[in-house]
Amino acid sequence: MDMNNNSHVNDFLAVVGWFWYSGTDAISKGEAVCYDTDYGTATANEGRRQNQVERPSLSNNKAFAGVAARDYSAKTGGQFIEAYMPGSKGVPVALAVDTVINTGVLSFVAGASGSHRGRFYTGKYLGRGSIIPRQTVTAVLEASMTGAWSVDKDDGKTITVSDTTDLSAGDTVVLVGGEKEEAADKYVKPGKYVISSITDATHLVLTASCLEGSPAADVTATGYAYTGNPTCQADLLTGDECGGVEFASLPNTGGDDQTYMVGGVTYICGGLTLAADAEFELAQGTLPGEQKAFICLGTLTTEDAVVDLASAGVQMDGSSALAEVNAINAAADAWYGQFNGAKWHTLDVVGGATEA
Repeated sequence: MDMNNNSHVNDFLAVVGWFWYSGTDAISKGEAVCYDTDYGTATANEGRRQNQVERPSLSNNKAFAGVAARDYSAKTGGQFIEAYMPGSKGVPVALAVDTVINTGVLSFVAGASGSHRGRFYTGKYLGRGSIIPRQTVTAVLEASMTGAWSVDKDDGKTITVSDTTDLSAGDTVVLVGGEKEEAADKYVKPGKYVISSITDATHLVLTASCLEGSPAADVTATGYAYTGNPTCQADLLTGDECGGVEFASLPNTGGDDQTYMVGGVTYICGGLTLAADAEFELAQGTLPGEQKAFICLGTLTTEDAVVDLASAGVQMDGSSALAEVNAINAAADAWYGQFNGAKWHTLDVVGGATEA
């Protein structure tokens, strides 16, 4: 209990839960966790599905549990953590973007892997897993969400950025994605990295390599940098699951069957040249009202990202058949859709993206 004389005005309104965090890594105050809804044998009645949590992923992004109440150090085998749950007001959330009080909505970051999952980035959907910022915070020191950063192919540690002026050794660099070279087995590994040194006005060096494999050339990267653990006061929304946001990295060869998260927002990392279209094969939804968005973050040269519907939907005009969404190749190009029970319907198509 806070015994401070000002506690009645300083305290936030928290809906509190205690969960077993199954991850062995450290988790920071304000980072999101999701229920481990597929724990154990599917046919068994398993209590851990409602009291065990993990970092947001491609399979649990529609099961938001809450945000960590404080920093927790890494523990072998996992640990109990306290989390603030949906309905809490004024609690701290971990930021991946600057905020302006009472402006916009942020959603938790999900993905296939990476210690950056759980921080909050610009969202598009309201509901569980989204927050309204109640504080103006400059959280990010340096960023390129358009894919303009470049990672040295030889050491995997040296990154070319636009300006290192505000950065220092010990600061955190988050790489949310980047270029996948050749057969997509050589790529930027998403996650948090620590700056070892600043070498000049546009170059920093990490303490560990951020590359998988050995690319033949430097690869582009999308990310941001911060110091400490920037958080903001925020309200955790209730309602339908927002689905979170993810960052999709494309192979420079393009190709069919690009991995995407079911529901929520798929941000497509740019800053690369594609040898062929990179296609997201959008499966049918399962329930009426399901929403999905694909948004391009940076320029894709030569070829495009494409959303190819598994079964014909309906274009924004309300009558024409929708087979695919083409020409997603520039920052802010986007498609927003909703599944109405039998078909996907376009809610909006933005920028140079086109329906066909």
